[in-house]
Amino acid sequence: MARRQGGGSSMTATMEDRPVAAVRHGELRAWVEQLDVPEGYRTEIIRGTIVMSPTPSVKHAAVVRRLYDQLAPQLPETVVALQVVSVAAPDSDDDYCWPDLAVLPVAVEEEDDWLVPADTVELVVEVVSPSNATSDTVVKPGEYARWSIPMYLVIDPRNGTMRLHWDPAPDGHRTRRDIAFGETLALQGTLKDVEIDTSDFPRYEKGRGR
Repeated sequence: MARRQGGGSSMTATMEDRPVAAVRHGELRAWVEQLDVPEGYRTEIIRGTIVMSPTPSVKHAAVVRRLYDQLAPQLPETVVALQVVSVAAPDSDDDYCWPDLAVLPVAVEEEDDWLVPADTVELVVEVVSPSNATSDTVVKPGEYARWSIPMYLVIDPRNGTMRLHWDPAPDGHRTRRDIAFGETLALQGTLKDVEIDTSDFPRYEKGRGR
């Protein structure tokens, strides 16, 4: 993962003719759209910081695919699970996240924009990658709760665990449940009839994954 905020950076993927320090609040999204992002990276803006994450491993993709295959036949007809979608913060013209999967109203599929409002999202899912574990497990729980997203599911193939956060409040989701791979988890709220079986979710080999 690489971050840029103000004049500091940990990688050189920038627009040479316009330093980050010159970008005003509310202009970061437009700036990112012009950024020469390194091949294989995706971008998010979290708390006013541009975050670049490398393309994850095949095992990461396998977890997302297996989750999607379970969700699709169980979801109510009014919602759909999407893998390539970015969620806009409700209180910022800059911030957005790119979850691994999100459950949204079916009508979103007719939109041409690349961002969806946070208040349309029922569930966001992140599969933890070793390269950005802190973002998924520490930063995003607070952000998604502050954005009033009803549920946040974190799947961690590093240790074979899954955590569901729900009932959002400004300082974090009020409730959570942890399970180990091999167990089944029921979702909450409008998706309370949906169950996720983790018995075939792969784990990363120690020291591997990205």
